[in-house]
Amino acid sequence: MVSCCDKYVQIKLAQDSKILSKVLSYAKKHFSRNYRLSSSVLILDDGEIIKKNYLINWCYHATNNQDIDSPNTNDDLEYALAHSYLPIRIKMVKSTDLLEKIKVKIQMIGTSRIVLTLSKRNRVAERYIKAMFGNHYIGTSQNEIYLQSDNEYFWETIMSFIGNKIIHNIVLSFEYNDFNADEFSFLTAEEKALRQCYAILDSQFGDDFELVKRRYLKLAKEYHPDNFYGENDNALLSNTARFQQITEAYKKIKYLGQHDY
Repeated sequence: MVSCCDKYVQIKLAQDSKILSKVLSYAKKHFSRNYRLSSSVLILDDGEIIKKNYLINWCYHATNNQDIDSPNTNDDLEYALAHSYLPIRIKMVKSTDLLEKIKVKIQMIGTSRIVLTLSKRNRVAERYIKAMFGNHYIGTSQNEIYLQSDNEYFWETIMSFIGNKIIHNIVLSFEYNDFNADEFSFLTAEEKALRQCYAILDSQFGDDFELVKRRYLKLAKEYHPDNFYGENDNALLSNTARFQQITEAYKKIKYLGQHDY
């Protein structure tokens, strides 16, 4: 794993990985200034950029899967190479320390969309999901990924996705509970309520308000109690309840939206 800060370019390697011994051998042979700060940290810095670029490129491609079709795949590498004038810090860690845990909440939005909410943003996970779902992919907003669920083979893809617990160095855990689930802790109560309201109006969080309004008017017209006058009591009560739910959802979106929830 290659990363960069304002003091050094860091390369994390597992202690039991095959590449580590090769990297240490290369460093000893080609870097005149290498400092062992501890049993797990080695600093390389002799000012020769070409050597650093070679080592950064080598480690990046040896520790990252480059099969993901994304224009941003090499962003981390390019950033590190742009800062290769800095010292290189080789960090040797346990294999388990390289794993990053991300919680994924899976839920329906309206009748034909799925939203995957990540407990934290991760570009590797986002690129993997985009590539895996292909034409099902709609877009990403912060830590939410939107998918079209009424396309052919969508559910086969979602089941395959759930079956993959590890993506590169990321460990995924999945949640399937509804908006009111206590475990869905990384959203506030207002955020949960607002997303539920969008779902009631066959919309997704972040849709333009005028679009949501048009959907509300369509649903309100469809479920207005006057349309069911004279029908049996059960039908009237059911559709009246649905009308009230639609109306309340619209009012909440209109009100909470003013507060940027």
